[in-house]
Amino acid sequence: MKIVFVADNVDSEKSGGVVTTRRFIDYFQKTENLTVVSTGKSAPKKVVFPSFYLPFAKKQMQEMDFLFAWPNKKILRETFKDADLIHIQFPFFLGYQSLKIARELKKPVVFGFHVQPENLMWNIGLDFDWLNAFLYRFFIRTFYNKADLVLSPSEFGKQMLEKFAIQAPVEVVSNGLPEQFQPQNCTKDPRFKDKFVILMVGRLAKEKRHTLVMQAIQNSKFKDNIQLFVTGQGAMRDELVELGNTLPNPAIFEYVSQETLIELFNTADLFIHASDIELEGLAVLEAIGCGLPALISDAEHSASAQFALNEQFLFSADKENDLNHKIDYWIENKEELHASKALYLAKAQHYRFDACIQQARDLYQNVIDNH
Repeated sequence: MKIVFVADNVDSEKSGGVVTTRRFIDYFQKTENLTVVSTGKSAPKKVVFPSFYLPFAKKQMQEMDFLFAWPNKKILRETFKDADLIHIQFPFFLGYQSLKIARELKKPVVFGFHVQPENLMWNIGLDFDWLNAFLYRFFIRTFYNKADLVLSPSEFGKQMLEKFAIQAPVEVVSNGLPEQFQPQNCTKDPRFKDKFVILMVGRLAKEKRHTLVMQAIQNSKFKDNIQLFVTGQGAMRDELVELGNTLPNPAIFEYVSQETLIELFNTADLFIHASDIELEGLAVLEAIGCGLPALISDAEHSASAQFALNEQFLFSADKENDLNHKIDYWIENKEELHASKALYLAKAQHYRFDACIQQARDLYQNVIDNH
């Protein structure tokens, strides 16, 4: 297949959405004739456009490690003319022009659903249900309904699109769990030998709810034995480090390599995912892929609860006491916690990357065949 993959940003190493996009591209470039249209570094089979930030949101976009592409219509037409299919990842300026030109050229279009309006609005300080609903309807009307197929990374995402009356067909294809995220024989850091290690992974941003987790640890009857380890970067780093220093064992904040992250997944005692906004929850998937039990928020705007084994691995969003009680329960029931590792590993097998990418490929072929 001759595929053109359109995404504003494919070079970031900090954004989970961009990392999953990069994995997808890397796989298809090995198996198909795939050209990338994006910003950033020059590379074979890549068309590079200039990048820009919105002036009123530059700081927030930099903190999220995201930027927009400024498209050239002539170059897009030339790039699309021999393609069998156009995949558009984001509903922004580049996506709009790409969709318009693909339709002019009568090319089949697949759209990825990877942008929650809540994520966009909350990061610029706007939290209004009516505004989120408006944006859902705007994206559906302007982008998704004009595609031959929309790919959602979770059933939750599909339900959100259906809630706002999408007309285009929607299929669920997970971002997938790469094979490197698996149980390994790793040695626990000597610093934490006698500690119960809680791991959090993700941007240091308000919606990830690090503050809630640290408050729950502070109120735990086992707080003297808990070590919180947080990976990631973001705007709230200084504030969170200051709060983390008030814990009996000061929280550790580090931006780590993938190799170190996998070691942490294999040696920590409990993973906590408190995020309010997720279309899938890649960090949770990677954690359970290594056999690390996950305690997850049941937040209304998050899909991550799908990975929880049972109610004991869920906590009520915004309820610090519930999280506090669940943390204490798992510290008191370490044998049960350890037994859950095998169950989480079994659950993770349903999301293996190769199977997810093959599912996407089959859907691509079906769109091409029926266009």
